[in-house]
Amino acid sequence: MARALQPGHVLHWREGVPLTLAALIRERVLLELNRATDAAGARPLVELGAAATEDPALSERAVALALDGFRRNAFFVVVDDRQVTDPDTVIVLKPDTAITFVLLMPLVSG
Repeated sequence: MARALQPGHVLHWREGVPLTLAALIRERVLLELNRATDAAGARPLVELGAAATEDPALSERAVALALDGFRRNAFFVVVDDRQVTDPDTVIVLKPDTAITFVLLMPLVSG
């Protein structure tokens, strides 16, 4: 019953430069905000609307909401087939590094 894997964004980061998972989440959110009009059908980590692309304060709020969502298990992150659970975990990206963001959907009972 899971959705099919959707092709994602490409993050251009220098090979071998370490970054934390929190920084990776931040980059993902900012990339989504910059490409809000291009990503038809893809679910963003945070939905703030088009206004966030123009307002740096809203962009930072979107990042804070995404990090809070990660801490509340709204989504999880898998790097090279290994789930990363700590936002302070350091990741060293390589050209073949695969990063998957899995957004969890709350079940509706009724």
